[in-house]
Amino acid sequence: MKKLLLFTLLSAFAFTAFAQRNAKVEYWNTFHYKAKDGMEQEFLKAAAIKTKKFNSDSTNLIVTYRITTGDKSGVYERIMPFQTSKSYDRDASKEGKYWNDNVSPYAKPDGGKQVWERLEWADVNVKPNDPPYKHLSKTTFIIKPTHRNHFGRWVERIGKVFAKRMPDASRIVMKLHSGGQRNMYVSYIGFNEFENNNPELETTWEEDYNEMFGWDTWATDLKLYNESKE
Repeated sequence: MKKLLLFTLLSAFAFTAFAQRNAKVEYWNTFHYKAKDGMEQEFLKAAAIKTKKFNSDSTNLIVTYRITTGDKSGVYERIMPFQTSKSYDRDASKEGKYWNDNVSPYAKPDGGKQVWERLEWADVNVKPNDPPYKHLSKTTFIIKPTHRNHFGRWVERIGKVFAKRMPDASRIVMKLHSGGQRNMYVSYIGFNEFENNNPELETTWEEDYNEMFGWDTWATDLKLYNESKE
């Protein structure tokens, strides 16, 4: 299964989770909120104040996007990147109380918190000091446990073609650690302009792929990739 959504950045706007974490892994937390009827502006204002107060530190950042397509259109996704296992030992009770007292009156959760493990081998055009992109294209996948190698091969290889053909965009891929199906993966592609400003090339994606990885590998790998999805 594959699901695609578009997001628009609102502000560069936490809570703790359970289960032990790998000290060498980078985690990202995601939360979803929907403003209560007639209270969207109040929610945005209160969340922005909370962010400035609690989430301006590089270890505790939160970026908020508004989902603009799909059945979640109008829902706000709050992304908390760059977490380590130690981050989950942080006492967030004061921050949580502030949210409950000052932001929750204007919004309600849309589902629960999810914790993702970043797959750094799948990064494309990622520059650590760049600001958040204005827009995100988010795709979620449910992958058959026996087909993860096929999924990973395509993701890694198409990423190399992506790097050549789309230097103005970037991609990260993560797998779900907690908060849902363990065989769920997500891809975020970040970009600032909807107009394609990438270089015009005489070759196609398929031709570049075959040039990099061998004759007819596009067809073979794409077939196995499509079969990897539930």
